[in-house]
Amino acid sequence: MRKLQCGDVVWIDLEKPKRDEVFGLSATFPFHPLNLEDCLSRTQLTKLERHENYLFLVVRFPVKCEGLKCSPSQISFFLGKEYLVTVHDGSLAAIKEVFTSCETLQKQNQKVTWDGVGSLFYTIMSKIVDSLFPVMEELMDRIEDLEDKIFSEQHDALFEVANLRRSVSDLRRILSPFRKVLSDISLGVSEVTGDDLRVYFDDIKDRIERVWELSETCKELVEIFKDTDFTLYQRRMNRALVILTVIFTITIPATIIGTFYGMNIPMPGSAVEPTGELPVFLGPWTTFILVVVLSLLPAVAMLVYFKRIGWI
Repeated sequence: MRKLQCGDVVWIDLEKPKRDEVFGLSATFPFHPLNLEDCLSRTQLTKLERHENYLFLVVRFPVKCEGLKCSPSQISFFLGKEYLVTVHDGSLAAIKEVFTSCETLQKQNQKVTWDGVGSLFYTIMSKIVDSLFPVMEELMDRIEDLEDKIFSEQHDALFEVANLRRSVSDLRRILSPFRKVLSDISLGVSEVTGDDLRVYFDDIKDRIERVWELSETCKELVEIFKDTDFTLYQRRMNRALVILTVIFTITIPATIIGTFYGMNIPMPGSAVEPTGELPVFLGPWTTFILVVVLSLLPAVAMLVYFKRIGWI
């Protein structure tokens, strides 16, 4: 537990707290046991609760989007008129930065950037929202890399498309609840602290909307790449089938002619002649030459035709 006090405002920060530490807050603050229980839950959704003397808020933010999914981080806020309590798992560097910065300024006897609970809460939320932009840049970099793989015949981008699609979906699923309750948060903070911070929270809302628009762009690009990858894959498969079909087709004349000449009946140029002798008008290889020529002529004709219709 870390504690920072500036004037009448107290900030208590709990990072990776144990159950006893969380429920120990009830000895000093009028927190409801269910709210304390929510702080320990790892599957708690974003929510806002107004109580008589404080505001309870649980929010989730994406920390990083790598591999198969976006990893969320959960932060719980207890916001009163003269105090702020934060409970989190330590994965968000923004809270640590704000606390360290305020602590350093206080040690140097300098004025901190916040002069009330509402201002402190806005500073923390502003830092957290700013940390979303590097996450979006990371996603955009992955999309650019994916674009190169999509149009490369040496790489199979199917799994990359699926992973990126899931990452974008996770990101939007995490941000959507916070985006919806942001207006209520601004109103609740004003009611508890008495400070009118609507202009500041409108600024946060604008930045969240920018992040949301970027996520919309990522979603559209991933869907486009998914369709493109499927189309290119079908084209490559069709190309392979065409090549195999051409190879099989041009071998049919040789197979048929070879079958005929393998029959034990008299055929022009075959070993079975009425005289019982092999034809030698083209030399000792007459029969072989006749079979090869009769096999190649239809094959060449088919190759010319396939070339004309664009198969090869």
